[in-house]
Parts: sequence; C-alpha cells; structure tokens
Amino acid sequence: MKFVDKLSDKLLPVAAKLNNQRHLTSIRDSFIVTMPLIMAASLFILLNALLFSNAAVNKVVDLSRFADLAVLVNNGTLGILAILVAYNIGANLSEWYLKNTSIKEGAFSPIHAGGLSVALMFIMMPVTSDVPLLSGKVAKATGVYLQSMTSSSGLFLAMISGILGTELFVRLSKFDKLKIKMPDGVPPAVASTFNSLIPEMLVIIIVAIPVFAITSMSGKSIPDWVNIIIQTPLRGLVLSAPGMIVIQFISDTLWVFGLHGSSILSPITTAPQLQSIQENMQAFAAHKAIPNIVNAPFLSSYGLLGGGGCMLPLIIAIFIISKRSDYRSIAKLAVAPSMFNIAEPIMFGLPVVMNPIFMIPAAIVPSLNLIIAYFLTSIGFAGKMVAMAPWITPPIIQTWVSTAGNIPATILTVALFVMDTFIYIPFVLAGNKEKIVSSTKEEKESVEDTEDSSTSTNMA
Repeated sequence: MKFVDKLSDKLLPVAAKLNNQRHLTSIRDSFIVTMPLIMAASLFILLNALLFSNAAVNKVVDLSRFADLAVLVNNGTLGILAILVAYNIGANLSEWYLKNTSIKEGAFSPIHAGGLSVALMFIMMPVTSDVPLLSGKVAKATGVYLQSMTSSSGLFLAMISGILGTELFVRLSKFDKLKIKMPDGVPPAVASTFNSLIPEMLVIIIVAIPVFAITSMSGKSIPDWVNIIIQTPLRGLVLSAPGMIVIQFISDTLWVFGLHGSSILSPITTAPQLQSIQENMQAFAAHKAIPNIVNAPFLSSYGLLGGGGCMLPLIIAIFIISKRSDYRSIAKLAVAPSMFNIAEPIMFGLPVVMNPIFMIPAAIVPSLNLIIAYFLTSIGFAGKMVAMAPWITPPIIQTWVSTAGNIPATILTVALFVMDTFIYIPFVLAGNKEKIVSSTKEEKESVEDTEDSSTSTNMA
C-alpha cells in the first residue's frame, strides 16, 4: 500500500494539472459538443452503405435516390467539423478567462472569440488547390475552400486558430486605449462589438502577415506545414499499435488513481481518431477497402467493456465467485450503469480506485484486449470499424454497430469479454481472502479486548 500511496502522490498532481489546463480543457469540451453530429453522420453513412447504395437491396426496392440524403447529412456534419471546433475552442477558452481572470465581458466575449477563431482558420487555409479530374489530370481551383480542410482533416488547424486567436485577443482586450467606448444608452451587443473592434482587427493583422510571408516564401500553405510538423507525427503515434497501447495503459492507470484518463488524454487523441474513423466511413460508403484499424470505435468496442478498466467483466466475476456481501451488493447497483459503459459506480464503489488488488488488472486488461483485437483485425479475421456508435451503446452491440454487422468482430468481443472475466476471477478471490483475514483479525482483537477487560475486573 505504501508503494501505491507514493505513486499516487507523484501522479495525481500532474494528472490534475493536465485535466484543468485551460487549453486542453477547451479542446476537450469542443470535441464533446460535436459528438451528436458525428453520430448522425455515422447513422446515414450506414444507411447509405447497407440500404441506399446496396445493389442487392435495390433489386427488391429501389432506394438509390436516397443516396444523396446521406451526402447532404455528411456535408452538414463531418464536412464542417473543423469550423465548429475552431469556434467552440475560441468560445470555451474565452469563457475560462472570463471566469478565472479579471478581464471583463464588455471588452471581450465568447461570441467574438469564437468568430475570430473561425476567421483565422480561413485566413490560414489556401484558396487555390489542386483538384484531380476524371481524366487523370490535375486542375487548379481558385476561390474554393476544400472540404478536406473544413472536415476532420482540418482539426489541428482549428485548434491552432482557436488557441492562438483567443490568447492574442485576450491580451489586446486588456488595453483600455484600444477600446471604443460607447454611451450608456447603446445596447450591450453593440457596445461589446465596438470594444472588441480594434483588438480583433489587430489579431487578424498579426496573424495574416506571417501567414502571407510563410506561404509566399515557402510555396507551402499553413495546413501543409501543420501536416508535416504536427499532424503526421501525432497521427503516427496515436494510430499505431505501440502508441495505442501506451496511451491506453496511461489512460487506465489514471483511472485506477481516480482520474478520468480518457477525458484527460482526449485533446491529444481525439483529432487523429476522428480523422481515422471519417476516412473509414467514407471508404465504406464508397465500397472501397477500409484503411484504418485504430480509431475511437475500435478502442471503445474492445478496450472499454463496461467503461474504463473493463468493469463489466469484473462485475460478472463478482457474481460468479465472490462470497463477500459488500462486493455483491455494489455489483448489483453497478451492473446497469456498466452495461452502458458508465464505470464510476463500480470504480469508486467497490472500490477499484486506489485498491491494490484490483488496480493491476484494471490497468492491464484493456490494453491486452486491444493487442489481441489489433492482431486479429490486421490479419483480416475481424472487420474494421466503419461507424461511430454512441459511447453508451452496450458492449458487443457496440462492436456489431461500429463494424456494420461484422460477425467475426462481434464474436471476438464476446471472447474478450469471457477472457476478461476469467482474468478478474483470481483477483476477486484475493478480495474474498482479504475479507476473511480482516474478519479474523477483528475477531482476535475483540477477544483480546474481552480478556483484558475480564483481567482488569478480576484484579479489581
């Protein structure tokens, strides 16, 4: 227990700082807001691939005319994902400054910060792009923003725009001399706009001039440089098998120390994972080979069976083998939430957090699942993920939905679930023995206290 205490003393402060860091928090919350749109896009892409564009289905009932419906939904959801994230990062970060610093809303508002972030994102984007033609040649398109820049591929540019724009905006808004003060009778919205007029213009100038200089001298756009310096290396880390295992292990280690690991790491992992699943969804809709193994649905389907640490197999192991009434009572209360991947009741109620018996399997089991699932997916046994199921979708069903009904992948999830249950059983037995030892010790102390009391009475 001393080792656990020492490790937690060093780990918890660092993790807490990361969890509360304003930039990471703003990015994380921005992605959370976009989840309903991503789910809607996943639903229509599945419908398109399984029904609207399915040749077998169209022989019975012609649904091909509805294929454009899926395209419309995709354009309005995943197609503008980076724009929404840029706005939300600016708005979230500005709200943090309004709550935690002395800056006043009259000179600075979340709406202005969000709009400025989007403006900077488009300033950094090229308006001349190479467009492949059906003939195989490439044509120059001018005055056009490609959807690849406004969808998940542009998320890193959105993060840079949101953070850079808002940080500059905050600092310039603190100078009273840059504010255009309006009379008291002017509506607040108008007054706020004039207060932020000069700071916003200065931010645009400060960003636009270097962007122009870099693109003119290098011949590469800002998104090109972002892809070379940040996006490609980070994608290689997050979506590779070794990187996936390391990140998952860190996430579950944070979990067993009482911190929401996936939430803390989401600012680093979400953008590459979203890009990965979008590429898979587009390939699936076009009936092409699915390119990526690792993405958010892959991690959820195999590494979060009942929430962080794969808590549902632990609950089943308790029902099978545990003789402790306290364990069984907590398991009964936690089984329903865990079926929807809500791990907190069992994680904190048993507890798993800071418990030397259950910390080890909870930190290791999800990574073990992912190693097995990655290998079997890479050799073609299990299908790859092609849709984003809601995170509260029960285990096994989530795999079936995310793989568009792939039976081997679903069977793999069942097998992993059974394996995890057997892994947890020895640790549950150890918990049973701990209870017996504890009870024996208490009884012994009680007998000794009684004997001491009797001796004292006899002496008296």
